[in-house]
Parts: sequence; C-alpha cells; structure tokens
Amino acid sequence: MTEPKPLQEPIHYVHVDKKICNGCVLCMKACPTKAIRVKEGREVQIDDAKCIDCGECMRICPRNAISAVMGTNEKEGPVSKDLFNAVSASTALYAQFETGILPNDILLGLKRMGFNYVHDQTYTNEMFNVAIELFIKEHREKDDTFFPLISPICPVVVRLIAHRFPSLLKNIPPLITPREIVARESKQRLVTRYGCREEDIKVVHITPCPSKMICIKEPIFQERSYLDEAVAISSIYETLKKNIQNVDEDIVLHHAGGIGLGWGMSGGEIAGLDLNCLSISGLQETIRYLEKVEMGILSHIDYIEFRTCDVGCLGGPYTVADKYQARHNLRKLIRMFGEEKRVKYEYVKKLYDKGWFHGADPILPTNSPFKRSSLSDISAAIEKQNEVQQILECLPRKECGACGSPDCQTFAEDVVAGKATVDGCILRGSMA
Repeated sequence: MTEPKPLQEPIHYVHVDKKICNGCVLCMKACPTKAIRVKEGREVQIDDAKCIDCGECMRICPRNAISAVMGTNEKEGPVSKDLFNAVSASTALYAQFETGILPNDILLGLKRMGFNYVHDQTYTNEMFNVAIELFIKEHREKDDTFFPLISPICPVVVRLIAHRFPSLLKNIPPLITPREIVARESKQRLVTRYGCREEDIKVVHITPCPSKMICIKEPIFQERSYLDEAVAISSIYETLKKNIQNVDEDIVLHHAGGIGLGWGMSGGEIAGLDLNCLSISGLQETIRYLEKVEMGILSHIDYIEFRTCDVGCLGGPYTVADKYQARHNLRKLIRMFGEEKRVKYEYVKKLYDKGWFHGADPILPTNSPFKRSSLSDISAAIEKQNEVQQILECLPRKECGACGSPDCQTFAEDVVAGKATVDGCILRGSMA
C-alpha cells in the first residue's frame, strides 16, 4: 500500500455549549485520543489534530453540554426542493420500529417523504460480504497484504487507526463501503434516468451516529465522498413514521436476506462471512484489540469487525429505540428474512473483477501527528520525548486532571509543546 496522501485541515462537528458545561473533566478523561483539555476550570478545548469524532464525550457528559452538528438545513429538511434526492439508510434504522413495520414499509415511507431514489443498503451489505471473501481469497497468500484485515465500515475505527495506530492502515482493505457504493450508484442512476448533472443530485445518509458527517467531509480512503449529507435517525423518525402509516404502494424495494439486515448490530457483518473472523464492540475493547493486532498476535485471523458503539450501530447516540430492544427487533427480522445472503455470487464476482468495489489509498490530515517523519523529525521527537520525561519526574503522577490535561503524561507533552506551563500542576508544590 502506498504512503497516505495529505488532506486539508480536519473538520469536526463536536460542539460544546459553554452555557451548560461546568468543566467537570469527564469528557477529557473519556477521550480515547486525549484530544480534550479543560482550561481555567471550565473552558473546553478540542485538539482538531487528535479528535476522531467518536462521540464518547457526548455519551459521558452528565449535563448534555456536548452535541454534534449534523449537515441538515433544519428549515429545508433532508429533501431539497431544488435538487434530485436519493437516500441511503443505515441498517440500524429498521430496528427502530415496532413489530409489524417491515424494511420495505420503511423504504416506501422514505420514498413518500420525497426522495427520488431509495436504495436498499442491506442488499449492498450482502454484496460487500462476497467482495471481502473474494479479496481475502485473492490476497491471503500474498506478501503485500497484512492480516488480520480490519473492517472499513465504522468511520470512528478508521479514524482511530489513522490517528493512533497508523501502521494498521495497511490492514484495512481498499474497498468502498456499502453506504458509499449506494451513493455512487444512486447518482449514476439518477443521471441516467433524468438526464441531469451529478451536481444536481443530493444523496443523504440516515445515520445512528455523528461520525458519518466527518467521513463525508474528510474521507480517509477516497478523494471525495459520494454522499452529500448525513441525517440523524432521531431527527427524521417521527416524520418517517407518519409517512409509513400513509403508504399505499405495493412496490418491492427491499431485496436482502437476514445477513444484510444484521449489519446494524455487533457481529452482523461477519455473520455473512465463511472465514476466521472476530467481532469486537465498544471503544475500549476496540483499542485493546487494535493493540493486539499491532503486536502481531492475531495474524491467524482473516477479518475483524470493529464497532466502537456498544452492541454495534444500534448503540449509536442518534437512535430512538433502546439499544437492547432494537437488537431484539433486528433479530426477529433476521429470522423472518432468513440467515442467508440473497445476492448471486457470480454476479458479485464479475463486479469485483471489474473493480466495482475498489477504492483509493488512505489519506491522512495534513496536521496529523502520526504522519511518517523524516530523520530530522525523528531526532527532534526523541529530544522532545526526553524533555517530557524530565518534566514527568517533577510531577506527582496523581493523574487528577486538575491541570486541564487528562493525565500527567499528556500534561508534560503539552508543556513541551508550549500549550501549558509546569506551574499549571497545582500539586507539584506539595511534593516532598
């Protein structure tokens, strides 16, 4: 795999309401990349170069002072009057409704909301399963591929790897995700159907989490995203529910089996793979197993499905149903539609051979602290690390966070970087 290409300055969608925040530092402690600082007891600062938009700060905040800015114009809504509109929905959407409302009803409800083209992403999920199997069979014995392969589906996992485990970017297969494939094909079909230009088309992704916005605006594996906007499930749920109740069409839009539907929960993606796989959910477990992959002790595994949300996408912050109830709903749908893929293997193989699934090389933000360094950069880094160590020896190592940094190590790094002073440690003077 080639060297990651530089990207523009990173964009983030985490917003802190200063009127509500009381500077409790819980978000700072929860951040997996140590991107948050709490200055002067209350002012929350987020380091753009380290933030991966995982949403852990949103989950942990007891005052709901942290939220994510989504891409929808609230007055206009997800459907634009001046453009051709297409929609790609996360499988988690199907699990938000009570028994009796089936995936096809939900897709017809979206059509009734005004979308010109509604695509069943669950069917594309099953196609992706076949593509992964083909990729692994093709590359398992080659020296240019590193195992285990890591699922590219969760954008938080991809960004976590890019920022904290960059050596593992080579373990992510360069295949376009189902949501991007749906967006790409939707635009092509609308261009053909209406004779319009691609720029006259808006493709919306209905998502359970805010991380989809960042992977649209700053994708890691593509030059640009085919998606134009992400909309929270919670923001369209009531409108969609009303439209479902008024559906009177008898058009079949849902074509997948239970395998494609299961992607919404942890273990759902690998359920469609006849390979040696693991499914890991939860942010801390994800980090722990990425460390194992980095150490090379899981190379016998073919593929790992990582989801940073507990129980998978059903645990996303922008869902409506309780995550365990949603999992129960999804399991019922899987039993109803069967635990087999409905896609035709030979058809998918032809598309795979044509490069239909393949994407680009990884791209890192220009100010990522994990880009490959020159020898002079490495020498400077060693010198800085020595300075950090000297400062650490002067600190009490209480890991209290009172300085505004998540721990003493990070505080020492901030001092060396000129972002803090040693006097910021209020316990240092009390050391014997």
